Amino acid sequence: SSINNSPNIPNKKKHNTVMHFCNNEQVDSSRHEYFDLASRRARIYVHQACQRIQPCHLLTPREGSTRPPKRVKVKGIAGIGKSVAVQRLLYEWAIGKNMREFDCIFDLRFRELNLINEPVSLLELLSDRFRYLKEVLKDLFMSPNSLLFILDGLDEFKFPLKWNSPAKDIGMESKIPLSELMVALIKGNLLPESSVILTTRPSTEAPKQFFQRCCIVLGFEEEQVKKYTYKFYKNIEVADKVYDYILSNDNLFVLSFIPLYCYIICTAMAEFFCLEKQDGVALRSLELNPPKTVSEVYFCYLFTAVKHHALKGSTDRDTSRAQVLSLAKLQLTNLGKLAYENLLQKKIMFDKNDLEKFGVRPVDIQSTFLCHILQLLKEETVDMYSFFHLTVQEHLAALYCVMNLSTEDDILQALDFWCFGKPPSSTTPPLCNIEVHMDKLESLQMFTRFFMGMLRARLAGHLVGLVSGPVEEANGIPAKLGEWYRDQFKGRKLKNLEALNLLHCLMEFHMEDTTSIAAPEIKKLNLFKMKLSVVDCAAMHYVLQFSPHKLQELNLGYSNIGNRGLSRLGPILHRCESLYVFNCNSQTGTVGDILSDLFFLFSLSFSLRYNCLDRQAAILESSILRSNECQVKKLL
Repeated sequence: SSINNSPNIPNKKKHNTVMHFCNNEQVDSSRHEYFDLASRRARIYVHQACQRIQPCHLLTPREGSTRPPKRVKVKGIAGIGKSVAVQRLLYEWAIGKNMREFDCIFDLRFRELNLINEPVSLLELLSDRFRYLKEVLKDLFMSPNSLLFILDGLDEFKFPLKWNSPAKDIGMESKIPLSELMVALIKGNLLPESSVILTTRPSTEAPKQFFQRCCIVLGFEEEQVKKYTYKFYKNIEVADKVYDYILSNDNLFVLSFIPLYCYIICTAMAEFFCLEKQDGVALRSLELNPPKTVSEVYFCYLFTAVKHHALKGSTDRDTSRAQVLSLAKLQLTNLGKLAYENLLQKKIMFDKNDLEKFGVRPVDIQSTFLCHILQLLKEETVDMYSFFHLTVQEHLAALYCVMNLSTEDDILQALDFWCFGKPPSSTTPPLCNIEVHMDKLESLQMFTRFFMGMLRARLAGHLVGLVSGPVEEANGIPAKLGEWYRDQFKGRKLKNLEALNLLHCLMEFHMEDTTSIAAPEIKKLNLFKMKLSVVDCAAMHYVLQFSPHKLQELNLGYSNIGNRGLSRLGPILHRCESLYVFNCNSQTGTVGDILSDLFFLFSLSFSLRYNCLDRQAAILESSILRSNECQVKKLL
């Protein structure tokens, strides 16, 4: 994620993010990067096995060593603060505060390097990017130990990298394809004595054997979320209410550790918690309830941006939602189509021609609500644009699809396509003339959840002004969707990730008529080795509470649910016949003691290895097993 140039989005430089060493390079590239980091973050905080580090110490030796790492990788999801961290490092070097061992730092951004299509030498590349150093570059190369290369945003690089290609004899003036040049620099085949810091997103391959240090940016800690909230709102009373609301809502709490999510949440909540005065009388928001689901938060953010920034004073507090949305309908339609069609191709950066193709005018970005949606990535030779966060692109794509899918059949075909890759026969715009490879559909989990949330909003009449009419046979949609979800759980052999995503979709749709049809068909739920977050547990609880039957098996082996996750699942665990809770390396040594007291009551098989639960969790398990309604026959 790049440094944000928009004045309307808080400068992340003011907020420190948490960076840890981590030697575990395993990442499920088919899973949305946010979900993978949410579970990884929980795992790190539980075990405290990783070391905290400040950006200025990325190249300092480990404790007990005198040799500094030469190649360092910094990973983190979009919006977490990778680029800000290395830019802060660069700034502190420039003012003489840190890293004075380096005479020169070359800051290269992969999105800029995408513009180079011809073979190039390192000398030519640096001469072009840093023209003021052209005359002294050869002298600088004489002392490579004093050079640092910051390679920012590998995930944005359009050229494939061949990590396993044999090493070549490459010099400063060797002209080779840019991708080969980058690999040679990272692997140390070129300027091995120099230092390199690489930033990338988790899903982008950069083998750890080429790095002496690997770090993960984890974002805010809970206390930093609190500080951010209190800085965002001027009124302490309002900040108290918003922060308490975030803490009480699992969906929002887990989102809030990402700085940009924090901004989105606080912006969305302002409409509900801020008090405005007119003639000395406090006025509350016209809305009755603040958002609870992720989809609702994002739509509130979008609506707030449109209402307060896009319409240039043409609306006041009494303007209806429908009027506000109708004024922005064309822009939101064009923006949504841009987001959707490029999401299917995993494209996140656009040039001027890309925008104009979809009817989005670059000149409008700074003067309308688009400044809250798109960001300009100013380069030396060309302007590039992106949605300021991947999830904003996913949400707008989902909104576009909901606006254009108006029949029951189209909606079901869309779900078949997005969730399982079944080609649609519909001629409706979001589904026709689509050319996409199956591997690109694997990253649509967040998009499908947003779609279900926005579909609920449309059925509830919240999109009036954006849509031309109601969904055909709208009253029957919840039941038909319930049957579709039921059929997936009943007749399809679901992968763990697919099953979990369907549970989240049902939670975002949040309609009892739908969930009560689907839930009874969930007889077994196997999430073995899925690293689950609190939100995952909340989704399981939401859906399974609608099932009148006992669950034959719930396998949470090696799931790292922790105390908070276990508490979220507590109300439904007594209805499971077989319960697997591996990866439970007790921190206090009391779990086995408490459960052993219950052994005479049940025929249970215990496996409490690698438990991340403590005494509080054991007490909860105890209460579940003592319940008169307990159906548990096996606890593993």
